[in-house]
Formats: sequence, C-alpha cells, structure tokens
Amino acid sequence: MVSSFKDDFSVTWEDPADGQMSWLFDPMHLPAPMCQLVGEFWGRMFSTYMGARMAYVNGYGYSTVPTPRPPSPEILARGVLDVWTNDYLPRITEICERVRGGNYESMSLTELGDALEGIMAQAVTGFGYTMKPISAFMGPTFGFVEFLQSALGPDGPQLAATLLQGFENGTAAAGAGLSQLAEEAASRPAVAEALRRGQFDSLASVEGGADFMAQFRSYLDSYGWRVDSWGLLERPTWSENPRLPLTLISHYIADPQRSPATAHRRAVEQREETVRDVEARLSAGKLPQFRAMLATCQVHVPISEGRALWQLITVGSLRVPFLALGRKLVAAGALGSPDQVFFFNSAELKQAAHSPTPQLKATAEKRQADFADWSALTPPPFIGSPPDMSQMPPEAVALLTLFFGLAPPSIEGREIKGQAASKGVVTARARVLKDLSEAERLQPGEILVCTTTAPPWTPLFAIAAAVVTDSGGVLSHSAICAREYAIPCVVATQVATKMIVDGSMITVDGTRGIVRMEG
Repeated sequence: MVSSFKDDFSVTWEDPADGQMSWLFDPMHLPAPMCQLVGEFWGRMFSTYMGARMAYVNGYGYSTVPTPRPPSPEILARGVLDVWTNDYLPRITEICERVRGGNYESMSLTELGDALEGIMAQAVTGFGYTMKPISAFMGPTFGFVEFLQSALGPDGPQLAATLLQGFENGTAAAGAGLSQLAEEAASRPAVAEALRRGQFDSLASVEGGADFMAQFRSYLDSYGWRVDSWGLLERPTWSENPRLPLTLISHYIADPQRSPATAHRRAVEQREETVRDVEARLSAGKLPQFRAMLATCQVHVPISEGRALWQLITVGSLRVPFLALGRKLVAAGALGSPDQVFFFNSAELKQAAHSPTPQLKATAEKRQADFADWSALTPPPFIGSPPDMSQMPPEAVALLTLFFGLAPPSIEGREIKGQAASKGVVTARARVLKDLSEAERLQPGEILVCTTTAPPWTPLFAIAAAVVTDSGGVLSHSAICAREYAIPCVVATQVATKMIVDGSMITVDGTRGIVRMEG
C-alpha cells in the first residue's frame, strides 16, 4: 500500500507497483506540491466522486485512474445543461456562501475546531456537484472528436475544440468583467493614471476613484474568491490581495486591443470560419450527423468553465473558516501565523483546538520548510506500472489524453511536440512562470510558458501572444481559454517549463502542435 494524507507527506513510496497498478501524477497537474489540508480535501473528493484513490509523495499527489460516474437519471431525462444550471449550480453557490459567511469570530477555539469536519464535508459536497456532470458533457465531445478525426484526419481534435469556442461561460465572464472595469477606469483620467503608475493603495482617494473601487469590489464579490489553482489553498485569493487584477486592468487600459472583449470577438469569428471550413470538407452524407453532434456539444465549454470557476471558489471559500481558526491558534500561542493552519489536516487541527501547545508551531515550521524544499522537485508522471491504455475503457483513454494530456515527451532537436490546441503561429519572447504569483513578469506580447493554468490565469491570455503548457490536453482549461482568446497554444508538451529558457525567443505553432526554441 501507499502513504495517504493521514501520514507524513515526506515518506517514500512503499510499494510502487501496488499490484501492478499505475498511479498517475496529480490529475489536476498542479504546479506545486499540496499542503496537508488540500491533500485531505482531494483524497476525500477523488474517493467519493471519481472512484480513485490518492496518495502523496513529498506533497505531490498521485491517483489511480479516475473514473467519472455515468450520467444521473435527472441528466438523462432533462439534459446536462438544465440540471447543471438549475440544480447543481444553486447548491454549490449556497454551500460556498455558507462556508464563507459563518460567524467564526464569535465561536470559541474549541467550537470552531469541532466544526471543521462539517465545514470540510460541506466543501467536498459542493465540489462534488461540479464532478457529477463530467461524463454527460465530455462523453459527447469525445465522440465528436472521434467523428472528425475519422472523417477529416489528425486535425480532428483541434477542429472539434475550435467549433466549441466563443460561447458565454464563467471564465469568459470573469475576463469580460475586467474589460468593463478597464473601460470604466479609462473614462476617469485620474483613476487611469493611478493604475498606470501602480498606485493601487490610493485609488479610492483620486477623482472618480471611490466609484471605480465600488465596482471593483463588486467584481471581487463574484470572482475574487477563486484560488490561483485547484490545490493552492495556502495562497491569498484576489479578494484578499487584489494587486494582480488591478495590474491586468492597467495593461488593458494601455492596449485596448488586448482586452478580453476584443479577444472574444476573434474567438467567435474563428469558430464561424471553422464551421464553414468543416462543412466544405465533409461529404454531404455526413453533414446531418456533424450538425447534430455540434449542437449537442456546444454546452461543453459553458459547463466546463462554469465547473472550473466554482471549483476554485469552493476551495477558496475554505480559507475563511480555517484562517479564522489560525488566528485563534495564534492568540493561544500555538501558531506563529494564521496561514500555518494549512499545513495540518482537520483532525490535527481539531486536536490542536482542544489542546493548543507551542509544539504545534514547531511542527508547522518544519512542514513549511519541507514544503519549500518539495517545491523545487520534479515529480515523475506516474509511479508503478506504466499506464496501459489498451486495458482501459475508451472513455478513460479519452479523458487521460484529451483532457489531462497524458503522453510521453516528444523532443526532436530544438523542437518540442505537444498537442495542437489553438491555431496560429507566433514568434516572441518566452516568459516562464512557475505560478500565478509571478504573473507581473509577463509583459504584453510575450509567450506564456507554464505547467498549467486555472481560471484566474485567464486574463493573462489577453496580453500573451501565445501559450505553452507542460500538461493538459486539447480539452483542458488552458486549451479552451487560448481558443477563447484566439491565440496560438500548444499543450501537453510535458517538458516546456524545463527546456525553454525564460526570456528566450521561441516559435509557437498552435496549428501543428510544435514549439521551436530559436537561436
């Protein structure tokens, strides 16, 4: 057997084969190790909703092959978009508001410690609602990809994905909200100037600043509680630290053509052009099937990005009660800072709430130091037997390749081959970002190179010339958003962040799925 979140994250792998089973590197391809509290959350969620076990080595999560549940009777009867919009989404929203809105400051240390189990269970349940529609909306898209691949050849996956872009969705709405704020700021010269100068702390005091900041806070109420990525609970959200969204607004003011609203129009144009191209290439006999499948699959991006939005808000909402506990443990002399709570699981925190001791602080500091060391590691893509796709059901193979981007690296000379995710060719300077905390290093017109992206990264796509990722497939968030912003993108390179030198010139061919290192 293997170590679980209940054990020390730093243990070595005890039985790599585990009965000749493959353990795949963290299916969400997080760019950093997970702290103990996130490990607990993901272990519970994957076991309950994906039929998979998770284990951790030096903080990096591995899972058995995830298997989404089949569609529920309600989804089969009413359709996945109806159930998502009218059943699941209201329940997720209510859970997030309840988790964030608890009167935790009025609770005693022991009362809050005793409440942690229920709070964690609520968050897992809320996240679980985002997992229930997976097979219902991804299954038809997998079939659509297979249809176009069979009919038109190897560019079928990219064609299918392009045909689904340019529809309203949660991530696009978050980007559009920043565009609208940029327009509001541009109409107020004093606000625009303060933003250009990076004078964020004094925005409310300049002419028109109070009204702008009221609109900005309203935006954060809707989108500010997203964590940077699915497992980064230990990092502040935009609501807590709004510097990044204000920086992005300043970029949009400087170059309106790079705003999300302008990008959305380009995405719609590309989709409509691709519809005409595909219909011209298909035989007359296949057109009815194509049109029927396209109509069925057009819910893919709205549901996929809606899920991603609320997954990140669900995780971010957990920061409120756990930081409240952290403040109480600091007051009791058991922690040095509130954010050290994230390096314990909920059972340990409950025990600490009942018996706070200075030893807890020493344990937290040791785990924080380990976490920093682990962040410099490069985890292998799997442990145990290599994944045998021939022994998996077709839907699992499609999920692992088209969504997760599981594939061996392909390198030839100075070229890296990945999946062609969004059309176009760009040569520009590469900006290799380890995580979103480095986002201000990305300058307009540079190529974003990273391990993966999550919805809070998406506004960067408006200023990037192209995107390259290590992980994720043609249906991953990174690929979807590159198409929404109509910029070239290559995903599933496995090695881009390690091989591409920050600041070097590269060419991204999103049509062929090739990244070339120049010079």
